[in-house]
Amino acid sequence: MQTEFNNRQMLPLINVSNHKPIDVGNGRLSASIGLDGLVRSVNSYHPTQGFITLTSIEQFPNDKFYDSNYVRCYRRRLVDSLEGERQAVGFGIRPQEKSLNQEVYYLEGKAPVFRYQFETAEVHSMFVATEKDEKSYFIHRFEVNNISDNEIVFPLTVGGLFSLNRCSYGQLTEGGPIPIPPLENRVNVQNNHMAICNSHLSARADMYLFIGKDALILVPVQTTTNEPVNYEYGTELTLEQGESRIISMVYSLSHQEECESELTYTDVEELTAKAIQNLPKWKNTESVQGDKAKAARFIIQRNLDYIISCCSVPICDEYMCVITDHQLLPLSWNRDSYYMMQLLLESEKKMEFLFEDSYRTEWKSLVQRIVKGHLLWMFEKADRPLQYWGRAYLTNGFSKDNVFQFDQQCYPLLELCDYYAQFGDKETIERLLPIAKDVLDMIMEYKHEKKWLFKTGETPADDKVDYPYHFSSQVLAWHTLQQLSELNKEFAFYDKDLSEWADQVRHDCIGSFSTLHNGKELFAYLTDLKGNFQKYHDANDLPAVYAPMWGFCSKDDTKWIHTMEFGFSEDNKGGFYPGRYGGLGSVHTPHPWPLGDAQELLFSDVMEDEVRRDRIFQKLMELVQWDGLYSEAVDEETRKVQSRHWFSWPGAVISTVFCTTIFNSLEIK
Repeated sequence: MQTEFNNRQMLPLINVSNHKPIDVGNGRLSASIGLDGLVRSVNSYHPTQGFITLTSIEQFPNDKFYDSNYVRCYRRRLVDSLEGERQAVGFGIRPQEKSLNQEVYYLEGKAPVFRYQFETAEVHSMFVATEKDEKSYFIHRFEVNNISDNEIVFPLTVGGLFSLNRCSYGQLTEGGPIPIPPLENRVNVQNNHMAICNSHLSARADMYLFIGKDALILVPVQTTTNEPVNYEYGTELTLEQGESRIISMVYSLSHQEECESELTYTDVEELTAKAIQNLPKWKNTESVQGDKAKAARFIIQRNLDYIISCCSVPICDEYMCVITDHQLLPLSWNRDSYYMMQLLLESEKKMEFLFEDSYRTEWKSLVQRIVKGHLLWMFEKADRPLQYWGRAYLTNGFSKDNVFQFDQQCYPLLELCDYYAQFGDKETIERLLPIAKDVLDMIMEYKHEKKWLFKTGETPADDKVDYPYHFSSQVLAWHTLQQLSELNKEFAFYDKDLSEWADQVRHDCIGSFSTLHNGKELFAYLTDLKGNFQKYHDANDLPAVYAPMWGFCSKDDTKWIHTMEFGFSEDNKGGFYPGRYGGLGSVHTPHPWPLGDAQELLFSDVMEDEVRRDRIFQKLMELVQWDGLYSEAVDEETRKVQSRHWFSWPGAVISTVFCTTIFNSLEIK
């Protein structure tokens, strides 16, 4: 395997306390591997179910959707075994002996590699994902090298605990569960092929095993059950002095109930070679001066790869659904995905810093394809049964929660403007502008009868509102209308003056949300426009911190400064959580959120507060998980993850902030 690593970067994971399974994928198919080197899940798009998963835990029970404690516990089991569980959570290829040492790397920031040291052997266990003829494959390549002076026998086990489930989509603020079909695991093991079918899902998982060029013949089994199935097969490798041998295990998921075609060893070699050839060509982190920049670059690389590999799910040739994570909640929010696409767009501007020259054209094309595909998916594929975009979507475009959130009507329009500004793709813009016009007409139905403010049914935290008018959503509306007015000058798709609309939104927003707190003027979180206010600030309210950068107010605006300082203080009840790792969070999950730290990092940069900026940057270096991704929420004293080990939105925002602030301040070219 060493030849496969020539001229490639083997990047070690970050030395921090927050560990999670590490991830790999090719968009349509994704997988997570536990700290023990066993696969935790293989996940894939399904045209009717949305997302299916081959995992080791039982399918989510239909009577637990409104039990938030159970939802949290179920999510936790996808991270690791719970205390008292008898069977290991995972499957794959594993040594039967305990290793003396284990190291974990990302090959080119993308392909996980586990390196094990034994007394007489060294093992490289690599995971890649690729596709051929529009079918995706996940490949586990397990290479054993005899480093002793004698012949050795190396015992290992293949298999584990399997269940082919529909993803649960269980939310902490459940907006309406989608019942899960009954579980059926129909197992058929023949020759070197393991198949698991679930007819209730119209889905199957196929696994093929090879020792070198030969099929690994398994003990045949045929059984059907409504619970996870344990299948393990022990074997051993005999290696001469200096010899290396490879075991390969290849996975695929399908919505076809019958096996489409069998894999050969030649297929596996071609697929593996293709996956390695297609690895990105990042600039070497060793060329970067300064620990800050090295750490920031790794985090940017990993968050970019996670979006590309695990969250950007191609639905067909044109459509690209962008989910917020592939593991816990594989749903799409317009809000989350907007900021994920912002990181891709920003990375295209920073290619000189991030990528080798030979890869930049390919990266630019990839970014444009994903953002364009996402726009087409939102505007043409995502259902709007009540004319507006719902809270969250399945990959197939089904609206899971038909709740009106005003900000989520703005983000697709804003992304359309951003895309055109960066790529100048007139054909796509002209294709989507008629739908954008319909959305603008729909939005006007939610405007106050007198003021240029728009009501919402939920906050950006997916929580119900006490008062219907939400501050940061009005800032977002102003910014969106400003950008659309520029688009309207060129394409004349709307017969109203959108710039004038924007001016009126800004005027009424400033006048209607201004209130006092401890004698200082600030902007309220919510109002009913009848003199009642809620004073609060939330990690989810990014437009508030972007207000001066967008031009809604100046950076010296005292009301804006007081609003942000209030948000980062203990006066912000339910939103700020004090402690060693305390900070801005959300009543939605009552702990500090890394997304809140992203806001404070932006705020410190706008205020040119270097001490604060350095403090928040260092904090983010401690809160990050070892694979460069960020969770939803952490414990304010221990920094242990409290919610959602997988959550692309915060890492995307933090990485974008690093691109636009940290690197600029370090004058990195």
